[in-house]
Amino acid sequence: MPLTEDFDEAAATLEAAAQQTATLADPARTLMQGVMVGGQLTNVVTDELDAADTLLDQVTAELGRLAQICRERAEISRAALVSTQEYEAAYATYRTDLQQWEEAASGGRTLGPAPDPPVAPPAPPSFVTR
Repeated sequence: MPLTEDFDEAAATLEAAAQQTATLADPARTLMQGVMVGGQLTNVVTDELDAADTLLDQVTAELGRLAQICRERAEISRAALVSTQEYEAAYATYRTDLQQWEEAASGGRTLGPAPDPPVAPPAPPSFVTR
């Protein structure tokens, strides 16, 4: 399972790829301006570059979408880690409080009801690594 850092790294890589992909056809368009002027071949090349731009736009959008998913998963992973750490700290406090309550109860003192255990956080999605 990927770690939070892996999701962050993947998002950055996908964003960089999206930025690079968005500009792949630019050199060919620049080259056409100085070399190809008018004529049937110019129309064919222009049509092909337009088609390539459309495909590159789709790839760029998909890479951006995947980067967003990675960023969301990184944030969910961070939140799950914080929830787990908070629960573990609360549970440690509960154990101490329970032990003190049990010791007092075994000594004949009444302190009221036993402390309640903390509520465990909900299970994180399957992609979260602990």
